[in-house]
Amino acid sequence: MKTWFFTGEAAIALDLPAEKLRDLYRSGMFKMGFHVRDVSPNGSRRPTLQFHVNRCQEQLCMPPEKRKTYPLNK
Repeated sequence: MKTWFFTGEAAIALDLPAEKLRDLYRSGMFKMGFHVRDVSPNGSRRPTLQFHVNRCQEQLCMPPEKRKTYPLNK
């Protein structure tokens, strides 16, 4: 069963606009390597993100005061 989805697919599965999903990622909502991963080729200027939908859903369902935030790895 597929667990990692590109941004557009993940947004549909999570019932969010794709830009909102990207904003949540940039705000530190998701941990790189656990909730989201970059599958772009080495040297690419722009990330190609995949989201683990089940883990992202768990994070989104958690009350805001209990959520951890994660720094972006640039």
